[in-house]
Amino acid sequence: MSNDKVISLENPEGNADVLTDLLRSGARELIKKAVQSELSEFL
Repeated sequence: MSNDKVISLENPEGNADVLTDLLRSGARELIKKAVQSELSEFL
């Protein structure tokens, strides 16, 4: 018998709420713009 109290999540990405999805999409957009800006300066 195991005494650990760890609960494994089947799909942690699937348990996201609306706010988490909004933050992730905003972060992706900011990263995309930053990479595009760096690339345009490099070229």
